[in-house]
Amino acid sequence: MKAERRHELKHNELSDWIGERMEVLRPHASGILLGAALLVVLVLGGIWYFSGESQAAARAWSEYFSALNDRQPQSVLQRLATDQSGSKAAWWALAALGDMNVGEGAALLYSDRAEATKRLESAERAYKQVEATDDPVLKARARLGLAKVYESRFEPDKAREYYDMVAEGQKDTAIGKAAAADARRMKDAREVAFLDWFKQQTPKRPAPLPGVGGNVPPLPSNLSETPDIGLSRSPLGLENVGTGVPPEPASSFPAPSASVPTTTQPDSAAPAATPPAETAKPVAPDTGEKKSD
Repeated sequence: MKAERRHELKHNELSDWIGERMEVLRPHASGILLGAALLVVLVLGGIWYFSGESQAAARAWSEYFSALNDRQPQSVLQRLATDQSGSKAAWWALAALGDMNVGEGAALLYSDRAEATKRLESAERAYKQVEATDDPVLKARARLGLAKVYESRFEPDKAREYYDMVAEGQKDTAIGKAAAADARRMKDAREVAFLDWFKQQTPKRPAPLPGVGGNVPPLPSNLSETPDIGLSRSPLGLENVGTGVPPEPASSFPAPSASVPTTTQPDSAAPAATPPAETAKPVAPDTGEKKSD
């Protein structure tokens, strides 16, 4: 009985305490309910927002990787970079656009300088946007691409500047070592002389070789003589390539069917012809009989 009484007293004390607190909070009930409702909205909104952001990022990356296998990847990558501007996938799309344009622009230097200039300018714009990011990997990639752009545009000083940036920012890495080697190459007088010579050329797309169609054109043949950059003599005669000097003729050997020359006999009297030996007449065998007169 005593235990039940004590339990009843405790229950009454708890009820009294709750009642007192409810009386105190009653004037603030509307504010408390509004705050709780706002907290619920914020939580649910955050869940929805971050879920949508993850889905958008996943779609962007899916579109990025699909574009690399598309027949016209540049248009897809450009659309991705515009629609998802500021996202990580958009930055990588711009970097890929720069890589494609600088590769095509460098190749077109041998056949169409005007189109090559357009491609290199597009690559420069893409790389400049990527260089502004805070991602160190993308920044290094953009600067390396810009160095390639300026080298293809025959600007060795600017190319060396960007190669040095990459080498300094990526020390003890493969990309940093490669950039350092390219920076040294841009200081080489022979490399600078070659770029200066190639800048003055105006190659045109030659007619395709007969029988191979228009997709495999031969190398341009209207380039002027290359500067002497100190190449050593090649055993294959490659040092004359592009200089207009015909290759040395190969050593000639007698054909396999050529006859062997005969030795000359000294002048002398021809030996007399030997007369044929007389044919012996057959001898009859001796039978022991005498012939009659």
